[in-house]
Amino acid sequence: MSLISNASPVGFGTAALGAQCASVVYTALQAGFRTFDTAEAEYWYDQKAVGQALERFFTELPECEDIATACYDEGLSVYSKIPPWELTSIENIQSRAKKSQETLLGFCNERDENSGAIISVFPLDTYFIHAPHCWKGWHAQCVNGDEAKLSLRKAWLGMEQVVIDGSAKRIGLSNVREDELKDIIVFVQERQKNGSTSARMPDVLQQYSDPLRPATRIRELCKEFGIEFLSFSTLGTQHSMQHRGANPVLNNDVILRLADLYERSTAEIVLSWALQRNMSVIPRSSKKNHIQELSNLIYEQDGFLAEEHLLLIDNLSWE
Repeated sequence: MSLISNASPVGFGTAALGAQCASVVYTALQAGFRTFDTAEAEYWYDQKAVGQALERFFTELPECEDIATACYDEGLSVYSKIPPWELTSIENIQSRAKKSQETLLGFCNERDENSGAIISVFPLDTYFIHAPHCWKGWHAQCVNGDEAKLSLRKAWLGMEQVVIDGSAKRIGLSNVREDELKDIIVFVQERQKNGSTSARMPDVLQQYSDPLRPATRIRELCKEFGIEFLSFSTLGTQHSMQHRGANPVLNNDVILRLADLYERSTAEIVLSWALQRNMSVIPRSSKKNHIQELSNLIYEQDGFLAEEHLLLIDNLSWE
């Protein structure tokens, strides 16, 4: 199986979907999504439900005799993340990645027709460290803040093994500070200079970014080192969650005027801006009409906004 990523820059997020998770993911598949983001952190995510929806969809594909081939031909790509409280040993990182691959994509593995033994594994597209450490209130599992037993450098050694094991094509970081990303870059560079063949740069950074807080400096760092920037909460949901008020991104006057001008939704305007500013995105919705609307961007990955209108959105930054 090829270890080259074929993930779309327009994926679908699966956080906080609750009991609807499987049905929503199935609807997203019907709408054309083939790249999905999930994680091992229960309460927010349900990997079992995501895997069930993926298997149901691919099993039901017409004239599908070989699911493993269908997964490849359809460009199915799945991201997962190990939570900080599981950063206890290199071996545990490897084990968790293997379990996530089996839960999410085990049905895509190529198997011997007679024995059922696995011939080749269909890997996760990207396996992330969800966060380098716990902080109070981030998750119910984060109590004291010392749940991550490994330093980020030590944990990264485990992540590199995940690629060697074949559990994932790529590895990445999430929810890190700029200095933490820089330190991993230096760590990898030093080992590469010393002849390490396993030392690997982060392939992807999954980080919060929206027009008001566009994470400009860390995006520039990613660009410098060829790291894909995958934006989450691009549509301003972080503001709504933290302040319980109207979404200041989707209700911004500039965004609203551009939506009228282009006769597109405010979500499509913001996502086009992100794509045209070299971000990948993973929007989510539980509503069928919104999912269909979001899927329009799968076929417009270059975006549709004029440069003058991109600059208007750039100028909304609070940074």
